[in-house]
Amino acid sequence: KSVLKTETGMSVLANCITLTPDTLTVDVTDDSVFYIHWINVISTDGEEAAKHVLRRFEWFIQRIFE
Repeated sequence: KSVLKTETGMSVLANCITLTPDTLTVDVTDDSVFYIHWINVISTDGEEAAKHVLRRFEWFIQRIFE
């Protein structure tokens, strides 16, 4: 689950994830849950996976778009 609140922020995050090698954003729910197709899986734990895929972009996106 993402900490981003705006649709713009979530759209930018989805695009950043898709531009990262071995990942593809499949869907984003209304409550900020991202479904990601990830080829080179590092962890199956949800929070650990979010740390690797989502968290590195969220800090920057939050400061720019929210």
